[in-house]
Amino acid sequence: MTASAPVRALALVCLVALPLSACVTGPANPSATRASELASLVSRSVACRAGAPSRSTLDGFIAAEKARGATPEQLASARSTYVTVSEAETINQSVKPRACDAAERAEVREKMTRIRAGDFSAL
Repeated sequence: MTASAPVRALALVCLVALPLSACVTGPANPSATRASELASLVSRSVACRAGAPSRSTLDGFIAAEKARGATPEQLASARSTYVTVSEAETINQSVKPRACDAAERAEVREKMTRIRAGDFSAL
């Protein structure tokens, strides 16, 4: 009788976990994915001294995503993702700096030039 209690508890956990995971995972948000890529690129450009973003970079990105047809929820998620990833990248770079070689610096500089011009198509 004591062995059946853990079995029942495990079965209950499995039954509850299956529908819960479906709620948590949900469909991917392409705007948030691109926002994460943008934040990583901006962080690397600052770390590599390959060009700083303009003040309107995030606003330009959000406008571009809106033009692509992103929903208000996707835009909010993208903005939140950008801020979160930017903060994490800044902390990571401070804790464990990663050097840039000339090739990476040139690549990042080229991408940032397009970003500053408002072209987010590479993300």
